[in-house]
Amino acid sequence: MNLNGLFGWLDYLIYLVQSSNRHGVHSPFVYDFADKVLYRQLANSYEPAAELCRKRMLQSDAKILLNNELKEISLSNLANKRIPLAKYYRLLFRWIQYKQLGGNIIEIGSSLGVLPIYLQRGNIHYEHELIQRFFSYDRSKKINEITQFNLRSYENNELVISHHYAEIADITKHFNHHSLPNSPISLMVINETLSSPEFWSLLDFASTRLEPNGCIAIFGINNSVESQLRWKQLENDDNFRVTIDLFGMGLVFARKEQIKEAFLLRY
Repeated sequence: MNLNGLFGWLDYLIYLVQSSNRHGVHSPFVYDFADKVLYRQLANSYEPAAELCRKRMLQSDAKILLNNELKEISLSNLANKRIPLAKYYRLLFRWIQYKQLGGNIIEIGSSLGVLPIYLQRGNIHYEHELIQRFFSYDRSKKINEITQFNLRSYENNELVISHHYAEIADITKHFNHHSLPNSPISLMVINETLSSPEFWSLLDFASTRLEPNGCIAIFGINNSVESQLRWKQLENDDNFRVTIDLFGMGLVFARKEQIKEAFLLRY
């Protein structure tokens, strides 16, 4: 959640006033989501390791060089931007567990390994081969290296593929090549700033591959006027029938069987 200056805090106060809890929801699907996932407590045995990873990234004194940039940046500053509040990762964990989602998870903009550690589901095999079903994409090869180092250091129990991308076509091509044919997407997490063409191209791709209970989680939907406008456009997009605004994160569901509705829930 990014509260930039006075207007950020005003946006948040408006959100608190306008948002509702599950008792203000008339959609059975969203009421069930609020009751069983949003406001439910569920222990996650992987959370201590994930939060230790977060803490060490936030406290790191390391400087790293990204791609072709000439100036090094602080790893702690990068972690502060890339790793959202723990409550949002807890929510995504509960959703995965509640719906028993075992399909592909795609992360756009690496969380430096924290999200995969939270959501790990264990490895599975098909015809004696290890199935790849967790993909983390980042524009920086260095960040991908840090992600894999953290996953090894914190004994993540699910194979996570880290891959560098320069444009969205690199993501879709890589995913289509390395995932099982026609295998669905359970969760796509957008964790970095994308241009409008990149954003809509990615959502067009995801909309055709989401499984019935699959969703797209978008962080930073209130970080700027542009991101707020993009979210409003998404609420009007007929490819997605249910949107849930949680201020720091937005959730998007295809659910073609439902009438189109947008929800603002307090979290």
